[in-house]
Amino acid sequence: MDIRIRPFNPSDIDFIESLVSRFSEFSLPEWRQKEEIDGANVNSLKKAMEFPEPDSVIYIAEDETGKRAGFIHLQLQLDYFNGKKVCYISDLAVDAAFEGHGIGRILLNKAEEWAHAQHCQMISLYVFSNNSRARRIYEKLGFHEEVIKYVKPLTSSK
Repeated sequence: MDIRIRPFNPSDIDFIESLVSRFSEFSLPEWRQKEEIDGANVNSLKKAMEFPEPDSVIYIAEDETGKRAGFIHLQLQLDYFNGKKVCYISDLAVDAAFEGHGIGRILLNKAEEWAHAQHCQMISLYVFSNNSRARRIYEKLGFHEEVIKYVKPLTSSK
């Protein structure tokens, strides 16, 4: 399969929105609901597509026929600890029909290429601890855990 990566254009909006549910297709923590995860991701992506920030980019992966296979949304950030430029992977999703064909790896390679062009010192991302499939891919491609976020849900005391 021949995959090419190209920049986002407005005709990709529906495709990107159709993949939002991929961000919650694993065992979520009991205090998180699929609807809230998907809603927050749709809102964030709509904003990124309608009002792109100058230091961000969205790339689309498509096959030789032009069928879209996945996307990645990248942002430049500054590292909290040393203030150096970091490529932050805000969103990455692959269409279920293309899962297992290396699309995620190809998109992550594009992220690394972009990060080098931006003179970034590293690439970072967040992933749910229960999303073992994504974590395996990231680790296979050289990503490492750095900071672990702990959450303690509080019960309402009315």
